[in-house]
Amino acid sequence: MSAIYFEIGTRVKTVDDSFEVSQKAEADGDLLQVIGPNTALRRSGRLLDRMEQTRDETIKLVQRLFSSKSTDIPQVVILSGVEPGSGCSWVCARVAEIVAAHVEGSVCLVDANFHSDSIHRHFETGRSRKAPDERSLLSPVRRNGQPPKGGKLWLLSLKPAGDWQTPGSLDRFHSRLLELRKDFAVILIDAPPINTYVDAALLGRMADGLVMIVQANHTRREAAQRAKEILDAAGVRVLGAVLNKRTFPIPEFLYRRL
Repeated sequence: MSAIYFEIGTRVKTVDDSFEVSQKAEADGDLLQVIGPNTALRRSGRLLDRMEQTRDETIKLVQRLFSSKSTDIPQVVILSGVEPGSGCSWVCARVAEIVAAHVEGSVCLVDANFHSDSIHRHFETGRSRKAPDERSLLSPVRRNGQPPKGGKLWLLSLKPAGDWQTPGSLDRFHSRLLELRKDFAVILIDAPPINTYVDAALLGRMADGLVMIVQANHTRREAAQRAKEILDAAGVRVLGAVLNKRTFPIPEFLYRRL
């Protein structure tokens, strides 16, 4: 695998402020500020609607997992959709932005969804087309990028060289993850869908837990149950779920008053 870093942005707060910020955002009709380049562009059109619909779910997840009041704060968290099309990469990017804005230390977002480039489209960065060098996993993280000094959110792109699911490749990925733990306060990993690929189950065993992304009005109960069974069989700790792409039959401001 080869590894490439992109520094996304800088911001500092405490995680316990997140819920208050969320409430203020609702009152003001605004959203949490999105860090990174071209913020205004990403807030337009359909993407703005999706931000509105998933905002509360995402903020509650961040508050529950990373609040200083929590007794068991995970450092490495996998996010994976139950099925393709759940919007996992988008949710993962939003969670990373919010966490980076509200925790001390740097946050690393690992793009381990080798079947999609959604993360890079979100941050408007391009994946390298250079031939991957899996041996880079054997060297320290700083070989592929400078250690985080001022930046809060970093994007690490891992590109597999052939079949990465071999024991040797998994061991090297685990070694890479141990290096990341030394340099970053929180590590979020965007993984492929649980029911489609084995990647999420394999990566989940190296992490502190996994969050399932469920597509509202689309993911069937049976599919979600099957995903949970796959994770349980692999010994992966499920930290929770996010309901994404929720729609309202009536305007949301009226829905909230019911």
